[in-house]
Amino acid sequence: DDTYEGTMLARATDTEEKPDVAKDDTYEGTTVGTTEVPRLLGVSLSRYAGSGAAMLRNGGVAVRHHVAVARGDTNGVTRPLSWSPMMTIGVEILAGFLEGIAIADEEVAALRFRRNGNVGTDDPQSADRLLVYLRSLRAMMAVGVPPLLGTRVQRVTIGDADGIPAVWLTPNSHSWNSKRAPQRVLLWFHGGAFVLCNTNTHARLLSSLGVAGETRVLSVEYPLAPDQGTHENMVDAADRAYKWLVSPHGGNVLPENVVIGGDSAGGHLACGLAQRLAPSVDGGENGDVAPPAGLVLLSPWLDPERELETTKKAWADASATSVDYLRAVEGSMSCVVELVFGDTGDGTTAPRCLLDPSLYAGRKMPPCLIQCGGVEVLAGESKTLADLAAAAGWDVTLEVAENMPHVFQVLDSVSPQGGEAIESAGQFIKRRTRATEETI
Repeated sequence: DDTYEGTMLARATDTEEKPDVAKDDTYEGTTVGTTEVPRLLGVSLSRYAGSGAAMLRNGGVAVRHHVAVARGDTNGVTRPLSWSPMMTIGVEILAGFLEGIAIADEEVAALRFRRNGNVGTDDPQSADRLLVYLRSLRAMMAVGVPPLLGTRVQRVTIGDADGIPAVWLTPNSHSWNSKRAPQRVLLWFHGGAFVLCNTNTHARLLSSLGVAGETRVLSVEYPLAPDQGTHENMVDAADRAYKWLVSPHGGNVLPENVVIGGDSAGGHLACGLAQRLAPSVDGGENGDVAPPAGLVLLSPWLDPERELETTKKAWADASATSVDYLRAVEGSMSCVVELVFGDTGDGTTAPRCLLDPSLYAGRKMPPCLIQCGGVEVLAGESKTLADLAAAAGWDVTLEVAENMPHVFQVLDSVSPQGGEAIESAGQFIKRRTRATEETI
């Protein structure tokens, strides 16, 4: 493939460190060393007993629901009738897995002390125990779901020293820096509560968005809490990734050909990045970097500390009334938030709740597409953002998929609504970007 000339595209991750060559990813194994996986799983095995039991129980719930549907027993129907058997089983098994994730308060306190000796409890064993557990979870999840056929996957490191790992997914099998690759770029931040997941877990979703939007996708592997970084480090990674992407000496992509986006926790990072880049309504730029052409948010997690009363109520009701798989993490989310946003002692103040109207007052935010599931726990947060956007004159389109759970787009293989939402997002990306020629 011909590459764009005269640009320092990325520092490659191959052994020769060639600046214009990226390492193709074959999705074999996991992102952690193969010798490390057995140790991590062995140490943490006992902690998975709860997940296993909950997954079996929930699988039984799914089966009984569909038996009741087949028999016409309305009293036994416990899930939306629009859910296929495979979707119901998938949602319930995922809820069971998440329910079993156990993080103890003393482990959080121990990690807080390790990060900042002024808070928490000095307990190295508890801190190490939690880190091993989280890394074992990541090791299992890192196997991921393969991308769509025809997608070329290339791992790169953005920048020079202290670079940011990222992954390109190009839908037409060309190298990401080929002249024949799509000009438009979707800069993505994956979900996972800021502590789990990576590009591998989201590969099918991202490649589907790439095909639908006729766009390259650059997935940023931002540092995960608590061991790789804090929320401030994630914010820094997001800022640096965008600046590199639109720099003539970096990704060399015109800002008008860039849409940024994210799902769940990644939606928080994407929305925050768009807010920081937004110029003032009087025409003044907000910094030295031009803003993107658009913003895509899939089930964004915008109020992680539950500052709004509506958020508190949604989570309080979740375990008793919700069919969304996020109901399973209601009890553990306070610990997760503490790991991500707990006092770091660095004095930084990146906004945590992105549903504050003052954050967007006087700013020209990019056109935005928000998608959420109608029955998901975070639906209220998407609707609140859309409401405040309408009041501020911000061009936001909210698409609510009836009876769908959190980030339902990942269920496109078992639910038509998932595929329809991906296609809608792709159309939004194409409308918002300047690149219009056919490249796929």
